[in-house]
Amino acid sequence: MNDPLSLSREFSTAVHSRAIDSCNDIEELRQVAQTLLRAWQMQAAFTADYGAKLLNIKPR
Repeated sequence: MNDPLSLSREFSTAVHSRAIDSCNDIEELRQVAQTLLRAWQMQAAFTADYGAKLLNIKPR
């Protein structure tokens, strides 16, 4: 997928990236990393389920 992010998503990414860069609290960074990991896995599961439904197949 080579589609660029929308302008609003690019802006949001830049804002959050700066917040992460400016953080010096390791516990806060761990929490952010764990939240992002969970969100990534939830998105992957949603994508797999949605794709399976579109293709009328059973998701793994």
